[in-house]
Amino acid sequence: MYPNAPHNSSPDFSPEDLFSQIETLQRALDQERAARATADRENAAKSELLATVAHEIRTPLGAIVSMAELLLAGKLDTTQHHYAETLRQSGRNLLTILNDVLDHSKLAAGRFELENAPFDFSELMRSTGTALAALAQAKGLQSRVDIAEGCPTRFIGDPVRLRQVLDNLIDNAVKFTQTGSVNIRAGFGRDGAETILRFEVVDTGTGLAANQKEALFEPYAQGDSSAAANQGGTGLGLSIARRLVALMGGDMGCESVAGQGSLFWFTIRLREAGETVPAGRTPEGVFPGGELSGHVLVVEDNNVNQMLIATFLDNFNLTYKTVASGGEALEALAGEQFDLVLMDIIMPGMDGIETTQRIRALNSQAADIRVVALTANAMKGDRETYLSAGMDGYVSKPVAAADLFAELAKHLPGSRQQNCA
Repeated sequence: MYPNAPHNSSPDFSPEDLFSQIETLQRALDQERAARATADRENAAKSELLATVAHEIRTPLGAIVSMAELLLAGKLDTTQHHYAETLRQSGRNLLTILNDVLDHSKLAAGRFELENAPFDFSELMRSTGTALAALAQAKGLQSRVDIAEGCPTRFIGDPVRLRQVLDNLIDNAVKFTQTGSVNIRAGFGRDGAETILRFEVVDTGTGLAANQKEALFEPYAQGDSSAAANQGGTGLGLSIARRLVALMGGDMGCESVAGQGSLFWFTIRLREAGETVPAGRTPEGVFPGGELSGHVLVVEDNNVNQMLIATFLDNFNLTYKTVASGGEALEALAGEQFDLVLMDIIMPGMDGIETTQRIRALNSQAADIRVVALTANAMKGDRETYLSAGMDGYVSKPVAAADLFAELAKHLPGSRQQNCA
């Protein structure tokens, strides 16, 4: 008790005041919960809209890229070849921008998961070196890939996202290097059961000033805004790359001097795989080598995609039938024997998932047919959704002939993919 305080003094507020304050706090909490629920619904709606818009853009854009590749596989004169190559590269650039926006959205929302599968690291680096050489040669630059002696060649992880990070650094290095070289170095160390891989992409380009490096990995930031304006890009690539690296247990940084070039590095942590590793992707090219045999049902509602898939299957020496809906697919399976179904996902009426589930419920031999998803969807969990629906594989649009061939070779009887080692 404070000195001189009167005994049995009454409180400064009454019970009614206390109850009123409690009610006020409860109303504020209820309002906060309601606002949060509304925000969650809006974010979910935005994600769904983004996925739908991405699908609608990727489908025609993928067809443009694929058709350009088919043109390049034909007999063109020098001017025609230049036009087709420009068309293909422009389409790929737009797809890169779209994928950057999707990845940034998924990462920001915490809706991003890495794959965890065995892969051949030496094959990944070989194909990366091939891509680098092509980009460098187009600008008259030298290029080289150095891998530390004794580096393991088989890991468990996400090779697609690892390649995405490497490609981003390579593209930036080539973009901002006018003379000299762009080189890749890969080293390794061990920490218990994990291998720490360190990658360095070194160029002799324009370099960066100290103040430019500070915000380099922030979303929408670009080191040299004047050069970036000429070269294009969203400014999301490095931000996405760094966050992907963090998901793989590593870090990313940059060492650079204005006018003297840059060294971008990153590390990741992976576990080594056993001896069994899935076959790597076939070498770059429109039509890969190998042998396929079988009769394929193509379920695709887009006319351009129908033509594209038909061209691929013709070149694979496969027979096929094309239908435009899930209902037509069920009718075709009831009247004809097929070895595999290529199933589009987004279709009017019965979509690809429902169609697959109905196929699996058939009281006939067709219930066991191999089904491969063929879709432009790119959001988290899509692949798992397709597999859980009874599908056996997944090929992403825009469809590359090598990717489609590799997936078909896994499932068609009597098929063989050419060894690309």
